[in-house]
Parts: sequence; structure tokens; C-alpha cells
Amino acid sequence: MKIFNGLALRVGVFGFGLFVAAAAVATGAPGFLGLARGAERGLAAEWPIQLGGRNGPAPVLPSGSNAYQLGDEWGKKPVSEADLRDPVFARAAMATARVGGGTGFYLGVFGGSHVVATNHHVCPSVRACVGSVVSFPLLKLRFKVTRSLGSWPQIDLSLLLIEVPKAEDAQTLGQVAANFDFDSPITAGQELLTVGFGSYDNPRSQLMGNQDHDCKVFSGENEFRLLADPDDYNPGPYRAWSFANGCDVSHGDSGSAIVDRKTGRPIGILWTGRIPKSSRVQSSAYLDQLLQAPTEEIWTELSYSVPAAKAREVLELLIGEGKIPGAEAAIVREVIAGPAEN
Repeated sequence: MKIFNGLALRVGVFGFGLFVAAAAVATGAPGFLGLARGAERGLAAEWPIQLGGRNGPAPVLPSGSNAYQLGDEWGKKPVSEADLRDPVFARAAMATARVGGGTGFYLGVFGGSHVVATNHHVCPSVRACVGSVVSFPLLKLRFKVTRSLGSWPQIDLSLLLIEVPKAEDAQTLGQVAANFDFDSPITAGQELLTVGFGSYDNPRSQLMGNQDHDCKVFSGENEFRLLADPDDYNPGPYRAWSFANGCDVSHGDSGSAIVDRKTGRPIGILWTGRIPKSSRVQSSAYLDQLLQAPTEEIWTELSYSVPAAKAREVLELLIGEGKIPGAEAAIVREVIAGPAEN
């Protein structure tokens, strides 16, 4: 696949009748392994952020195997020109940002502030990412993180505010904004897509996308579990609310949006996955069988994302208990209330 390097991009986004133009679009930079740039301050980000776990070197995987793969093929591919002809995929890709050693995505403007979502384990405290730079490679835009609204392990979510001083940049971001879909049911077989900076088979740390046959929901309708991290290489120390899916992800994808392929809305945020995968789930035929006749393997062998509905439930509870400060709580209330202002 030919990747955008030095090409001009002009992509229509949904029905707005507006276009995002980004000149000299590059989806990756040689030698830039998902880390904060040298001039940027962040998470002491010396390594790509691990799925569900701690910041550290990428794990050493068994020789000759892909311990991340679900189904017949590794479906996470560099974002291509053909991908960006699909307005749903294009919006999701352009809203995806590099956050420290992980991934994040733009939600929109709430209470007059521009909000980006990522994982708690990417920004594990309210000070961890403040002062760092969030970059949107397809938009060729970079913004400073000025404030954190909070970081919550049980939903592996961190909400960041970014400074967007130029009106034209705010307009560009507004065209790709999409808040979480907090209300629609999450159902078995629901087709998904995800975009992120996963490290597997990605030596240039390019923006990678997955929307293959297996990238769909495997858990039942609104079936959520408080799940311990199933990553054998680098498990996180906490449990997070999860639904199961078959999307291919690897370390560095932490904080990616999990997007409904039909509506284009984020229904959750990726936090972890079983690593290494068993050989059984590296067969698409077996996954199809598992979808039709679910077993406990759904909760031990796949990829796992925090559902938007559960994130809202937890945030409402924390606000009610006074555990989110007043100024931050006001913006969080707007986020969980629904559409963005832009």
C-alpha cells in the first residue's frame, strides 16, 4: 500500500460540506517509535506505552510469531489513500492523535475547552501529561496539553485539555470531532474500526488502521465486565470495565477510539488485549464460531475496550461523590451530556 508521504490530502467529512486540507501529509516519521519528541515533555516517555500496563520497552515476543494477531491475518495496516476515501474512516483517522507513547482522539469543545481522550495508563495522573504535546499527523497539527480533567483507572480513561490558539485550527478540529456515543447499545457482531500507533509491524510508528472481518464486538448486548488485564507480558495493576472485540491491536495503540463502522461514533476506548494470543483465535473461522456460540474465551483471548456507557456511569458516580473537583466536574458533565459545542 502506498502511504501518504509528501502528498496533499483533501477529504470530505460526513455531511458537513466542509473539507479538511492537510498538505504534505505524513503518517509516520522514521525513528519516531511512538515517543514524545525530544523537545516535548511528557510521560518520561522513553518507550511506547504498553497495552493496559506500564510504560516500558516493547516486550520480546516469541521468534517467528505474531502474539498480537486475531483471525487469519494481521489486519492493522498503515493508513492509505484508499482508506481515507471512506468518510467514516477518514474522520476517525484525522481525529487520532499521538499522546506521549500512546494514542488519543479528539472529542470536541466542551465548556469552551478542547478535549482529547486517552487511557489512564497513558496519563496516569492529573500532572503526567500536562505540558506535553499532542500531535495529529493527518492534520499536521500539534497542540500543548494545558490541563487534565482527571485520570480514572476503573474506566482506564484520562481527559486532557489542549490549547488551540488559532481559529483556523479550531475549525479544522471541529470538522473531525466526535464525542463518545454514550447511549447506543453495544451488540455482538457490531462492526468496528480502530486507528492508532501500535508498534507491531510498524517500525516507522505510522498511523495504523484496522477494519477487517474480525474487528467486531464479541461480547453480548451491553455485556460488560470489570476485567483484570490479560496481557501476560506487561499486565496493568488494576481492573477496568470492558467489552470484548476482535480488533488487531498492539502495544502503542493504548487510548485508541473504538468506532462503530456504520455510525462513525466512538463507542469505547481500547485499553488492553490478551498477549500472547492462542493459536485458536488466530483463525477467523474459529472466531466466527465463537461469535455464534460464545464461551469464556471471549473474556480471556481477545481485545478489550472500555464501553462509553460504563465510562459515563462511573464519571457520574465520581461527580456525585465529589471526587472530581468543581471546575473539572463542570466540563466532564458537558462531555458525558452528549454532543460537542463545535
